[in-house]
Amino acid sequence: MGLLRLSIVFLSSVLVVPFAQAQDATNIVDLQDQWLVASPEGFVKFESQNTSSIYFWIPATSYKGATLAIAGRHPYSVWINSQLIWSGQGNRRFSIDSLARLYSPKIFLGVFSVSGFNNISTSIEQRNTAGDTLDIFPRKGNYFLDFALIASLLLLVAFTLFLRTNPVLTQDYFNLSKLITSLDRTESGFGLRIASSVNILYYFFGSCFLALILLVAFHLMGPVTLLSKMFQVKATTQGFLQWLLLSFGIAGLLVGKLLWIAIFATLFGFKDTVRFQFFNFVRVIFISVAILVVIGFVFVLFNVRTDLFYYYQLYLLVGLFILGTGVVYIKLMARLPYHFFHLFSYLCASEIIPLLILTKLILY
Repeated sequence: MGLLRLSIVFLSSVLVVPFAQAQDATNIVDLQDQWLVASPEGFVKFESQNTSSIYFWIPATSYKGATLAIAGRHPYSVWINSQLIWSGQGNRRFSIDSLARLYSPKIFLGVFSVSGFNNISTSIEQRNTAGDTLDIFPRKGNYFLDFALIASLLLLVAFTLFLRTNPVLTQDYFNLSKLITSLDRTESGFGLRIASSVNILYYFFGSCFLALILLVAFHLMGPVTLLSKMFQVKATTQGFLQWLLLSFGIAGLLVGKLLWIAIFATLFGFKDTVRFQFFNFVRVIFISVAILVVIGFVFVLFNVRTDLFYYYQLYLLVGLFILGTGVVYIKLMARLPYHFFHLFSYLCASEIIPLLILTKLILY
C-alpha cells in the first residue's frame, strides 16, 4: 500500500498539478497561418520555405489584455519595426498592450532564427478573466485537465491490479538494482516469457504510461518538435484518441524492437539473449518513466517553474535510454564469452542504431 500511495502522489504531481498551474490561458490563437516571408515581389505567405526570418501583423485593438507567446528550441530573436526587442531561446511572452503602447496599435513583428522555423511556434493567449473569481479552473480551458485526471486514474487502477495479482513480476520491472548490476541474476519466470499474455499487458501498460507523460510534455512545451506538433490536444475526447494512438504506436515500436533484436541475435550467433535483452529494455522504459515522475514530483514540491522543463524532460528520457543501453552492454559482456568488438558490433546493430532513430524522432 505504501508503494501505491506514493504512485498516486507522484502521478497527480506530474500529470495534474503542473497542468493545473498552467490553466490561465483559456483561448489560444495559433499565428502560423499569418506568417509572411520576404521575397523579391514583396511579402508572401509562409509555406515551409527555407528562410531565416518570418513576419506577421498583430492588431493590438483586437487582443486587449492578451499575451503574445513565442516558443523555440533553438536561439531566435524578435524584432518590431526593425528594432531588436529580445534574443534567446525557450518560451517568451509579451504583453500585447505593452507592445502597442511602446510601438503602435498595429504591430509588425519579425522573428529571426538561423535554424529555421520547424521548431518555433507563435500564438496569442487570451485570458478569461470573467470567471476568475468564481472558479479556480475556468471551464472552457479544462479539457486537458479532465483528460489527464481520468487517464491518470485509469493507470492507477491498472497498476493496482498488477501489484495485487502479480507483485513479483511488477517489482521485477521496477527493480533498479537488478537493472544496474552486471551479475547474472535469475529473473522472474514470468519476466523471461516475453510473449506471455501477462507480459503483453505489462508492455501495453508501459506504453500507455509513457504516452501519457509524453502528451503532457507536448501540451505544456508547445509545438516545438515534430511529435509535439502531431499530438496537440484540443478537446477531452481528442486527448483519449491521441493517447490511444500514441500508446499503440509505442507498443508497435516495442514489437519492432523485439523483432529487430531477434534478427540480429540470429545473425551474430547469440543464443538465449533475445528474452534477456528485451526484458531489460522494457525494464529501462518502466524505470525511466518512474524517474521522470519522481523528478516531476520534486519540481512541483519545491515550486520550480521553468518554461523549458518539459522539453528538457525529453532530453532526460533519451539520456536514460542511453544509460540503459550502456547497462545492457555491460550485462552482455558478463553473460556472453565473446570478444569486445564482436559484442560492440552487435550492440550497435541491435541497440544504438534504433536509439539514434528514436532520439531523432523525439527531439526533432
